[in-house]
Amino acid sequence: MVNASRTDIYNYLYGLLYGTVTENIYSMKEPQELTDSDTKDGFIVINVGYLIDESEFYCEAYGSVRCYVEAFIPPKSRGRLDVEKFGQYENAINSVIDIASRTQEGDYYIEKDSVISLDSTESSTSDNAYFTFIKSFVVIIDK
Repeated sequence: MVNASRTDIYNYLYGLLYGTVTENIYSMKEPQELTDSDTKDGFIVINVGYLIDESEFYCEAYGSVRCYVEAFIPPKSRGRLDVEKFGQYENAINSVIDIASRTQEGDYYIEKDSVISLDSTESSTSDNAYFTFIKSFVVIIDK
């Protein structure tokens, strides 16, 4: 298996997204309790998939992992999409992924060709309704 820590990948993605997209960032799943900022401004959740060892020799530390960023955007009113806030999240996430795909920071970089996205509606664990924007991409590990 590739010699990479899942925690390091979460930290790499957190560093890319924090402050640029939002300060309300969670790993793996949405929190059990939402802050006022989460319910008013929205938040994102980072997920890291299976680490795949692509090394020619065992533990040469070259691999990849599919990651997801899910933005939870609160409705404007009575279930209406807040088009402006949704666009801000979508543009900020796309911009961060695009920039990261052109530069390598340390041991990681993002493979741009694999970028896909979708949107949906979802209820949080606190029964708050959100519109979601989900971005999927591959992080390449090169240690």
